[in-house]
Amino acid sequence: MRSGIVDCHFHVVAPPQTYPMFAARSYTPETAPLSRWQQTLSPLGVTHGVVVQPSFYGTDNRVLLQALAEGQGRLVGVAAVDASIGEADLDALAEAGVRGVRMAFFDAGDPRARGGFVGFEAFDALEPRLSARGMHLQLFTDSRLLPRTADRLRRSRVAVVIDHMGRSPAALGATHEGFDALCRLLGDGHVWVKLSGVANISDAAPDYQDARALHDRLVQANPGQLVWGSDWPHTRPGHVPPDTAQLFRLLQAWTPDEGMRERILVGNPGILYRLPPA
Repeated sequence: MRSGIVDCHFHVVAPPQTYPMFAARSYTPETAPLSRWQQTLSPLGVTHGVVVQPSFYGTDNRVLLQALAEGQGRLVGVAAVDASIGEADLDALAEAGVRGVRMAFFDAGDPRARGGFVGFEAFDALEPRLSARGMHLQLFTDSRLLPRTADRLRRSRVAVVIDHMGRSPAALGATHEGFDALCRLLGDGHVWVKLSGVANISDAAPDYQDARALHDRLVQANPGQLVWGSDWPHTRPGHVPPDTAQLFRLLQAWTPDEGMRERILVGNPGILYRLPPA
């Protein structure tokens, strides 16, 4: 695989004394600077990236914006905003390289939800404003909830990107109702899906073979709207972080067709995120 690969999902974590975290966050990660992401991913051929706003910063996008400035045109971002954001502030995000906004869909009290996410209910008010700026929606949810939101996602006036393979537990297999809904949305071109977060849905570390069937079905559904992300620095609390290089090797092994890998790692991200060439 040549250079020019895009890591479409990673986070930057600043020292807490520099940028305080959201008070009602679900967990507190360790510091993870942009320089360490570069040191980890560059040997894999990664030259561009998508910095994603994590839940523990809420709608304070300052760390993300600093990373974009340091990226010197090789990074774009996915921020978090609520419906009250002003026009000038939304314009400033777009001008800084923000390509989308991240929201979450979970019921109140759902243990899978995390403090700091903007709820999906804000999408109706934000949708026309995102559309005017060429921004997309990135949705953090569980595939088992997608049957309830599928009709709304089909009507979206902006591109929709589903986080982490729909966060569908590998133990449920690749044919349950929620994953069926995800694959229909993907197959019909209504959503993009990130092939990321495998370590968060698998019970079979370090090879994660129980997630292979989900990967294969997504690739079969629509390889033209799949992108890959490392999920570095793997901030999931209470678990041993996976090896980033191993996750990349899995993507290569599970996608043996070189042309398809090229689309997922280089071509598709360039289209979705409007990235400059390597």
